[in-house]
Amino acid sequence: MDGPGTTAVLSSQRGPLRAIASVVLPTPDALDEEGWERAEAVMEHALAPRPEGVKKQVQLFLRLVNVLPVVTTGRTLQKLSLKRRAAFLQRLQRSPLSPVRRGFWGVRTLIFMGYYTQDSVRKGIGYRADPWGWTDYFGDKPEENPALEHPPKPDQEEAR
Repeated sequence: MDGPGTTAVLSSQRGPLRAIASVVLPTPDALDEEGWERAEAVMEHALAPRPEGVKKQVQLFLRLVNVLPVVTTGRTLQKLSLKRRAAFLQRLQRSPLSPVRRGFWGVRTLIFMGYYTQDSVRKGIGYRADPWGWTDYFGDKPEENPALEHPPKPDQEEAR
């Protein structure tokens, strides 16, 4: 997961990340520990080219989201029941503070990215698209199969 010059962003915040995932994902229990490791690797890969400041913001956001419920409930996000966790996260996503909303939606997007890239999840929801697109479906290159060519744009038709 880590290469030279990269920093693991999420490993220290695994608990809060999974606590959020338990609310935002349709079936968070669909991933076993190996699946979560693959999901985290996908998320880390997405964060790798980001500036160090952005990575630190993600870590700080996850830390704050985990401890904020202590003020009102005496428990961290990880220790809240699923119902109370969902209510807390609902308030975050509707926060009047733009950085809080952006942080929540950014982390949510990372979680979705890690989750929906899992083969088992894609198969489970019937998603059959392939990363190679139509070339994998047809088994050849667009120039070898006219069915794969895009129709000309309207302004190009006039030029013919």
